[in-house]
This record gives sequence, structure tokens and C-alpha cells, in this order.
Amino acid sequence: MADTQKCAHPACNCKAEPGSRYCSTYCHDAGKTVELSCNCGHPGCAEELTHSG
Repeated sequence: MADTQKCAHPACNCKAEPGSRYCSTYCHDAGKTVELSCNCGHPGCAEELTHSG
């Protein structure tokens, strides 16, 4: 179960891909950039901030 860690991008709520610290290329490229919402494109990730108004 070592592959169930959260994506290392601070704004992302997804689980990291097996063998990676990130869930997507977007998050890998963003690294530790501070963002208000994640744009990785996975359902339920950025939508959580969009709908909590």
C-alpha cells in the first residue's frame, strides 16, 4: 500500500501515481508552486474548491 500517498503538489487532493510522488504531469511540472486550486484535470480535485462558495 505504499502507492496510496497523496500527490506531492500542495493544492492537489489526488493520490499519487504508482512509482511517482505526483498524480499527473501537470502536478509534477507545478512541483511545490503555491496555487489556490489544482488544474490536474482529475474529477473531484479542483471542483472541491469551485463548489465550496
